Amino acid sequence: MHVVVHIGPYKTGSTAIQAALRSGQQALEQQGCYYYHAPLMPEFALQTLGLSAPEQMVPDLRHRFATLEQAQAWSARCWQEFEAQVQARRPLLSLISSEHFSGLRNPAPLFDRLRRSFSRITVLAYLRAPASLYRSTLQQRIRGNGERLADLPSPLSFVYPARQQLEPFLNLVGRDNMVVRRFGRTTQASQPWDVVADFAAMLADLEPGLAGPWLQARQQANPQADPRVNRSLPGALLAWLLTQNELLDSRGPGTRRHQLLARLEQDPALQALPRLAFNDPALPALIEARARPACAWLNQTFLAGQTPLPLAADAPGPETSGPETSPQALRAAQEALRDWLLAQLTPAATQVLARALLTLDPPPRPAPPQEPQEPPCP
Repeated sequence: MHVVVHIGPYKTGSTAIQAALRSGQQALEQQGCYYYHAPLMPEFALQTLGLSAPEQMVPDLRHRFATLEQAQAWSARCWQEFEAQVQARRPLLSLISSEHFSGLRNPAPLFDRLRRSFSRITVLAYLRAPASLYRSTLQQRIRGNGERLADLPSPLSFVYPARQQLEPFLNLVGRDNMVVRRFGRTTQASQPWDVVADFAAMLADLEPGLAGPWLQARQQANPQADPRVNRSLPGALLAWLLTQNELLDSRGPGTRRHQLLARLEQDPALQALPRLAFNDPALPALIEARARPACAWLNQTFLAGQTPLPLAADAPGPETSGPETSPQALRAAQEALRDWLLAQLTPAATQVLARALLTLDPPPRPAPPQEPQEPPCP
């Protein structure tokens, strides 16, 4: 049997892909594809068994489980359910998807377990350009992780992670069993590139029977309406969230903050504000220069015949210890990052943001406090 393991990585459209797979699951099953996802926290259901230390638990896991052992006991039961379903269904193709697979320090034990059920394993991944990935990563770490300014990477300290994320899988399954695509290309000047359509095309290449019907179901269901699909936030809102992160404890963002963000995402005036964009071309140039060695390896290893990742002329590299990464330079870069983010809070944007925050509607009633509960597997 054949399994496709979609590993993301982070910030390459994984949430949109997963929303499309959920909405098209019935059509997929009719074509012989079994897509496994747990009812709650599906992106962690199988990945969590591969964690090796408690500090690797993200805030969502820490809110649910008191210890790594409890989280992994839940993950082990999800694995058992997945394996039982595969044996009962005997599908043409099985599919599992989590961007968090790419963050595992050692995915080998999970692949050893997959080999118990599957004779063929294909890894599918996307590569995003360094400067675009940096900007999107900032949003995720500010919005989703609740990180403080001192914990955020500056363009000088950011290390492009794609080679580190993909190379362990290359060593496990070999180049012939990896499908790696360039994320965010433009097919035509008037038609933006669609990661879900590209993903569907890759599945059809792997198993020709998996053609359009499930994608049509996705288009009818409109996965953009799914609250789990990540959307970029206005720059002013990100800057304001960063100031609020200074008040968070070690558990990170909670339910009240998620409710507030859900409300702000529905405010037309706030959503009309500009998204975060580089205000100095030297910033993306620095990111791409430091990522050049990794981009050159990725282009040569995976992207033949595709749009390559950008290769900067100069490449100081992430391990250099010269003047450009001295403590003084790193601090200056962090200050420049702060100034760039705070520049989003123009007087006009701050007025719009304040009006959106100060709603006249009563706040939702807080849920009664509960002990962390284990999410079920199907």
